Amino acid sequence: MKKLLRPKVVLPIVLLAVLLGLLPIFGDVRKIAGRVVAFRPVDLLLFLLLMVVYEAVRGVQWHVMLRALGVNVPLRTQIFSFLGGEVTKSLPIGNYFQNYLLQQSKGTDFGLSSAATTLVIWTEVLVSLVGLVVLGVPGWDWLRPLIIGGSLLFVLLVWLLYELLSSTRAPRWMREYKTTVALLEGLTHFREGAVALLRLRVLASVIALSAIYLVVAGVGLYVIARGLSITGLPLGEALAVYFFSLGIGLIIPIPIDLGLTEISGIGVLLVLGVGRDDAVAIVLLNRILSALAALLIAFVGALFMRGELRAVLRGRPHRRVPTSHQAAEDKQIEHEIEAHYATPLTDQQAREMDDGRHIRRPATQRVLSRDDTK
Repeated sequence: MKKLLRPKVVLPIVLLAVLLGLLPIFGDVRKIAGRVVAFRPVDLLLFLLLMVVYEAVRGVQWHVMLRALGVNVPLRTQIFSFLGGEVTKSLPIGNYFQNYLLQQSKGTDFGLSSAATTLVIWTEVLVSLVGLVVLGVPGWDWLRPLIIGGSLLFVLLVWLLYELLSSTRAPRWMREYKTTVALLEGLTHFREGAVALLRLRVLASVIALSAIYLVVAGVGLYVIARGLSITGLPLGEALAVYFFSLGIGLIIPIPIDLGLTEISGIGVLLVLGVGRDDAVAIVLLNRILSALAALLIAFVGALFMRGELRAVLRGRPHRRVPTSHQAAEDKQIEHEIEAHYATPLTDQQAREMDDGRHIRRPATQRVLSRDDTK
């Protein structure tokens, strides 16, 4: 199993899955090619520029959250992991591929960084729902009450689940198996990351950045409609279509949004009076051009980050990269141990502490080392 999870095996499979996931989009190649040829070049250029802004804002958001988590990795590594996740986010659990890359390249704890990815998903849901409440969909008077009532019910369920988990301890048998112990540790790190990210200042920044790039993406959908010479779709309605299709794709619990987002988007466009052929052309071109833009941006980024790509492909075990909070805690424990032994730590002991293997006990309790047993 460990051999199957090596980066040399995982990366080609992921890239192949990306290509296979795009194949259904190119169903009627001739018809889509005709639409693309008729697409106005100026609008194509404008859409690509919007996608660059979209990716840039999302990248800033990723950096802000990693900084809030205290993850100390180079900026190049942050960008590389982010771009990898952008290419795969439409695949099953593809949003978390960036966390895998971050772990493989620098040893960042997966559970800790996945808290950031999860927060992004839920802030996108929040922004989409708020946008739909503000903009509305003509003819769907039931939508606003449904969103408000469903949101209140969801918040109540989350609060009840949190209270239940906070007052319940894991069964003893779960602490007797390596797999369940690793799962519990991952959940603990995830919870620590969530606490760090849910601070008001950080959360406000994340939500604001989500709102910016989602509006940019909605404007991109409007530009596609304009490039196809479809004039019956105002900017506000285009934003509502994007928010609705994105919200459906994120809320409905299926592992992949390919197809679901398009079907929901076509449905809203039909309600708004857009012709069926025009609606299909808009959502399909939006998916194709968005995917191609993400691939192009990631490819260009990879050309300048070949060192990070080689580090991931090597797949060698990396020492744990402590967060700033963990580093301060480890330093305090190191001082306590040195004071207990009255001698500095050896290099081997320091390495074990950095790798998280050192047995942490109170300074008053003696920890036998190999030298003590001689």
